[in-house]
Amino acid sequence: MTTINAHKLQRMIKQTRPHISPDDTLPAINGIRFECDGSHIHAIATDRFTFAIARAKVREETDTWSLTVSASDLGWFTPWLETHEGDTILNLAATEQGLAVKDDRGTLVVPAKNHTFPKYQHLFRDALRDAAKPGDLVSFDTKMLARWKQADTHLRVWLTGPEKPVLLVGDDFLGMQMPCRYSGDSKDRAAVLSDWSGSLGQDGTGVDALEPLPEPGAVAEMAETLLRQTLRSTAEMFDADMNTEKDRAAFNAWVHSGIYAWSAYRLLEALKKADPDLAETTVRDLNEQLESGELGEWAWDEAEQAGHDPQKWHDDYEAHLKARAEKRTANTSA
Repeated sequence: MTTINAHKLQRMIKQTRPHISPDDTLPAINGIRFECDGSHIHAIATDRFTFAIARAKVREETDTWSLTVSASDLGWFTPWLETHEGDTILNLAATEQGLAVKDDRGTLVVPAKNHTFPKYQHLFRDALRDAAKPGDLVSFDTKMLARWKQADTHLRVWLTGPEKPVLLVGDDFLGMQMPCRYSGDSKDRAAVLSDWSGSLGQDGTGVDALEPLPEPGAVAEMAETLLRQTLRSTAEMFDADMNTEKDRAAFNAWVHSGIYAWSAYRLLEALKKADPDLAETTVRDLNEQLESGELGEWAWDEAEQAGHDPQKWHDDYEAHLKARAEKRTANTSA
């Protein structure tokens, strides 16, 4: 048995499905190839122009196996899989009938075959070893570029060499796209620079390289903000001299600020690793809530929906403040 949660299996299918060959006369690549090497399960798809590999670590070491599920069977298997909550535990096994998927309700067998699949390990291994080399410009089919939208929120890319594929790297994801043949003018960078010299500078000389842009996205921005707040809070808390109640309160405030900022950062990083798309959507929604200035209303509604009694929380806190004020008055009078 190979054990994995439903979200990871859903995500691997989502990442690789756009790269399935539509040619059903080639069953080896007209589907997603699942391979388990004992520690990771891989989902692999190609139409010979693009090649995608997604992987996820299994919960426990397991036997090795490989099967290909056809595009037509993925058509009904994927909606069934999406009915499961992301943390649902699934047990996978390769059988003579196909891919057996066991959940807490029973076992579903998806028809699958162990077709001979194209050798791919050396292609990615060589691409990872090759550095970008100077040479003519290459062109890429933009329709194929659109396939990578499902791969990850952000991808690192580089060209492995002239007339070689572009390599794309995400979290537990590798991809390659072959360039198109181009026989027109302006094949090299010097010709393009000359053609654009009127817009970019008459002399055609090089310019200082632009600084790389920071990683875009709401998640990256919030992660940086939380780290800054953690460092600020843990530094500021030592400035309180603890001689007065006000300073002790400030110390506690900084401690709590640092704790919650660090906790939020760790949870955000975990969510980003588990599901980058969900992390980005969640943070963007959160930013809208923060900008609305209605956090009290949001928290009150959430507390009630979770079955808590926010009115009691409020009353208890008011009683606490009243008792503290009475104690302070009594101490002053004494």
